[in-house]
Amino acid sequence: MKVGLVTIVIGAKYNALFERYSRTRFDDYACRHGYETQVIKHPIRDLPGKKFTWQKCCLHDLEWVREKDLIAFLDSDTLIAHDAPPLPNVDFGKIGGVMDKPPAGLNSGVLIFRPGEQVAAMFEAALLDPDPFWDQVALERVLRQNDALQLIDTRFHCLFYLRSWRFFPAFFKRQWIYHSPHGKSKLAIIDCLLGLQNR
Repeated sequence: MKVGLVTIVIGAKYNALFERYSRTRFDDYACRHGYETQVIKHPIRDLPGKKFTWQKCCLHDLEWVREKDLIAFLDSDTLIAHDAPPLPNVDFGKIGGVMDKPPAGLNSGVLIFRPGEQVAAMFEAALLDPDPFWDQVALERVLRQNDALQLIDTRFHCLFYLRSWRFFPAFFKRQWIYHSPHGKSKLAIIDCLLGLQNR
């Protein structure tokens, strides 16, 4: 199976944080499991008025993505533990993710899917949403309309911020992919935590 691990890092600030905290873990994880990596540093498509977070909905434009059997998109502010197992599989026509605040509230910081026409069509439908910021709200709406949301093991996407219901368990239970939304300064805390755990 050809698996691609991809992230989007646009802008000097985000690139510096990615290179300092995430890049080595990103590449090491791919190497351990035989995945190919892609770091996208320029917009895939011109999306007037929308934030760069919406670029993840354009991944199917890339031939590199279409050639893979499975794609895992990770936000650039994620850190992967050294003991993280292989990615979970998802069904054709589904997009795998975790809930920010169950039972609703998809967080699009980690998305896993099999490239194909069905998935591409759902990303395109999400892009039609006029909201300039909340790509994950638009994407979740489309996925629910198509019964295409596949929940994955939450250890593959541990949300690490105070308003997350999983913030405190992150300190006591080993997660595999840690995500620091709403404040990039927490990347240093996650890095320290993983270092103390020798992970």
